[in-house]
Amino acid sequence: MFLNCNQYFKIMNRLSLSLLLVGIGMIVALTTFASEEKNKNDGREVFPSKIESFVTENIPQGKIVKFKHENDKMEIKCNDGTEVCFNHNGEWIKMENDKTGLNAHLIAHLPNSAVLYLKNNYNKVAVSEVEKKSYGYKVELKTSPNECDIWFNSDGSVRKECDY
Repeated sequence: MFLNCNQYFKIMNRLSLSLLLVGIGMIVALTTFASEEKNKNDGREVFPSKIESFVTENIPQGKIVKFKHENDKMEIKCNDGTEVCFNHNGEWIKMENDKTGLNAHLIAHLPNSAVLYLKNNYNKVAVSEVEKKSYGYKVELKTSPNECDIWFNSDGSVRKECDY
């Protein structure tokens, strides 16, 4: 049984396409496996060093219990209820703790004048959330019965306060 030229080329094209698809599948599988291995160390997840340093320096006794990396953002949740969202450079863009409020180390990331304003005007009120905005910062306070939001400019001056 002999093949003519057209039959031979059809078989070779199908075979080449099949080999190409198998090759692509193997590359994808190996790349996925390698990236998963890179993020694990002795069964423990390895976080970007900037994020690990942030937690160590700002959340005493803090232990990361959840880590999510999506698009250009990374989010962590710590055992004390603190959640921090970071941009692709590892810089915080949002911090929150609805359980107990943010600790003094985290609030200190605001400009000094904003920290002083909060201390002088809302000393006994927990700060539940701080978010970086294009103009500066949005701070959410746990006031009863409503929440109070204060917007600060990037220099720490008050932009707007408690919009009920």
